[in-house]
Amino acid sequence: MKHVDDADRIDEAWIQSSSPDQAIRVRSLSQILDRGTKLTEARLLEGEDGLWSMFVRLSDRAGEFRLNLYKSADPKTYKDVALAVATLREDFGYFGPIILSTERSTSPRAIAGVHED
Repeated sequence: MKHVDDADRIDEAWIQSSSPDQAIRVRSLSQILDRGTKLTEARLLEGEDGLWSMFVRLSDRAGEFRLNLYKSADPKTYKDVALAVATLREDFGYFGPIILSTERSTSPRAIAGVHED
């Protein structure tokens, strides 16, 4: 059996809804998907900090679930939206539509001080 150290555990994540009582370990999600549960929707939300959070809906549970860091109320975030999309496609086998939304009120160029003419 492989020894799992603390560095490996940092990469683990939870899917957690707004209720902290409903959480699923992502590493268990593959097993759940193998038993017939499907991802029915996916949404990527860009935060004010430019990081992307992932939200999914599952065929056998009501509500939207946010992907969270392992044993944390903080969301699992992605610096690159392409990596988040790749995670949905390659890790979760989801090939449906992905909604992209943002919480930013200004463009990244404006934040960097670049003026658009």
